[in-house]
Amino acid sequence: IREKYQILKNEQIVLYIGQLHGAQYVELLIKAANLVLLKQAGVKFMIVGEGFLEQQLHQLVHDLGLEDKIIFTGAVSHDQIPFYISSASVCVAPFRDTEVTRCKSPLKIVEYMASSKAIVASNVGEVSKMLGGVGILTAPGDYDDLAKGITTLLNDTNLRENLCLVARKRAEHKYNWSYTARNLLQAYNKITKPK
Repeated sequence: IREKYQILKNEQIVLYIGQLHGAQYVELLIKAANLVLLKQAGVKFMIVGEGFLEQQLHQLVHDLGLEDKIIFTGAVSHDQIPFYISSASVCVAPFRDTEVTRCKSPLKIVEYMASSKAIVASNVGEVSKMLGGVGILTAPGDYDDLAKGITTLLNDTNLRENLCLVARKRAEHKYNWSYTARNLLQAYNKITKPK
């Protein structure tokens, strides 16, 4: 991935994976990236995905003068996603607090955890429950807070490495198929029990 996008070995990657529309709010990440990059050298932001807001997001990156710091990959096949995640130092899941995001359980968070990555995510809906303390939570819709969370992880190697370890452990214990099957079976039994 680094070779494909000409990212230097000493540069850290902050990664977003997801749609570029709907309740994903990638513009929050771009505005946060602008703040991070004012103080932080040696960082590239990578946005993996596509959607109807893509042109608008490209324009925002252009207006902020960040074309050489933010990489849009477009759509990537799902079998390639693990390679993108493994290249990252920090993975992000930005959201605003809306009726839609309050109902979300973003799969990307589980993918980030399973890949043993340090995570910064907006504290909305099921996100805090999913992370269970193994990532940094930021105020939803607040790109300044998102930037602070990203900067914290970029600058604190020990914290980043510790969060990577506990994220993977949480994924192994809470998001494995046995645990998921047991939870589904309990839910089905609960709703099908005669009253």
